[in-house]
Parts: sequence; C-alpha cells; structure tokens
Amino acid sequence: MSIFKNHEEECKASEMPRIPLLYGSPSDRSLTSPEEWINQLRKAGRFNVSGLPKYCILTFQYMEVKEILGSLGYQMEEIDLSFEKAYIFKYKGIPVCLFQLGIGAPMAGAELEDLLALGVEYAILMGGVGVLSPDIPRWRIIVPNKAIRDEGTSYHYEKPSPYSFPDSRLSWLIKEVLKERGLRFVEGAVWTTDAFYRETSEKREAFTRGGAICVDMEASALFSIAKFRGRKMAAIFYAGDYVGEEGWDLRIEGNHEEKRRKASKSLLEVSLESLRKVRIER
Repeated sequence: MSIFKNHEEECKASEMPRIPLLYGSPSDRSLTSPEEWINQLRKAGRFNVSGLPKYCILTFQYMEVKEILGSLGYQMEEIDLSFEKAYIFKYKGIPVCLFQLGIGAPMAGAELEDLLALGVEYAILMGGVGVLSPDIPRWRIIVPNKAIRDEGTSYHYEKPSPYSFPDSRLSWLIKEVLKERGLRFVEGAVWTTDAFYRETSEKREAFTRGGAICVDMEASALFSIAKFRGRKMAAIFYAGDYVGEEGWDLRIEGNHEEKRRKASKSLLEVSLESLRKVRIER
C-alpha cells in the first residue's frame, strides 16, 4: 500500500508530472528518428529502398484499394519497407505510393513518419468513419476541416489544443474535385479517439458542439505529424456506422460489400485527381 495519501502527493514526491502526456514540448530533442530507424535497417541488410514518390494515398486494408487498382488495370510495383509493404503505380504519368496503415493513431503515426522520411510530401488519408448524426446517410462522403485531438500521439507533435488541421489547400482541392464530379459531401470536424469503447455520451455531446460530425482513430495525429514535418496532409472519408445517444448501429445494408467497394473506388478516384492537381500547381 502506498505511503502517500493521494495521487498529487505521490507525483510531487517522485517529481513526476501530474499528467505525463502533457509534460515537455514538441520542440524537445528526440532520442530517436525515422531516419535513424531506416539507417539502422539498412546497416543490418534489412532495407534497400532508396525512396518513395512525393504523392501518397494512405488507407486501410478493409478499403481494398490495392484490389480496386488492380481491377482498373494499374500496374503496381510492390515495395518491401520491412515494417510493411507499399505499392507504387502511375496515375496519368504521376508516380504515386499506396500504403495501408495500421489501425489507431500510434501505429499509423509511426508508419506515416517512415513514409515522410522516405520522401512522401503530399498525402491523402481515405477510410470509413462513424457518424454522429443519423442524418448523414451510409456512404456519404465526408471532408474533415479539423480534427478533435482525443488521442495521445498528436501531443508529442503539437502543443495542447482542441484541434489539429489538414492542409487547407489540399482539402480545398479535394472539395473542388468532388464538385466537378457532382459528388455530394459534408464538411465538419472529425473526433479522433484512442478508445472506441469509451466514446461516452459526455464527450459526444461536447465534441458535437465543437463541430464534430464523425469519429475515427487516426486523423488528428496524422495531421499533427505532417505539420510537424513540414508536409501536406488532408483526408476524405465515407460515412459508416452511427454512434448515437440512442445506441450504436453498424448500419449494414443490402449488397453491403458491393456498396463499400463502390464508395472506396469513389474516394480513390477523387484522391488521385486531387494529387494530380497538386502536381500541376507546383
């Protein structure tokens, strides 16, 4: 049994900060870096990739983007990054990297760090998200304009604040492509959490007031990391399950898998065209 009467007294005695996550500053020197990780792998003979394209699609395995690209006739080169595989292909003559992230901010954030160290400069995250309003139908496209930082990873890259933000220009290009194609979408904040089984009523109410229309597990961290590293990052989602006061609904529909692949294909096409427009502007 602790000799200390309370948590604050114990922290004071051990000189531990009361909230360790908020201790220090993102400007503090790091003991490790993605570049050093890659160099160590190269020295060990476990890594021989010189670099990756500047343009990148970030997604998740459940989106089946690799399979969709194959069905559309794209020729992909598989690149072994030791920690995971990337796929290189050309979209209208532009080299693009496809990478399937791990689920959750810590893993996805570490993978993004490695991709940026290998040369990625512009990235678009695409995936499915839970929605906080029943008025947002299944598969509706969502473009997040900010992310509520209810996860731990982003606090190592940006000072404490309610939000992190996507690159404004890249987000604008995504919306322009959507408009050009006549695709309906909604815009608002995404609530990023580390613990989907702790999406409480109190947080849902507060974050909805703060602009949240959907919830995911990666966006706020990835936005912060890209900003910290001086790279450009934005996101596009499709509406998935419903997280509501009256209960949670997975919202499975008839021909669900076919509709999911169609939604993934739409996000992919919009993302690729948005990256092409970035290339043209440069």
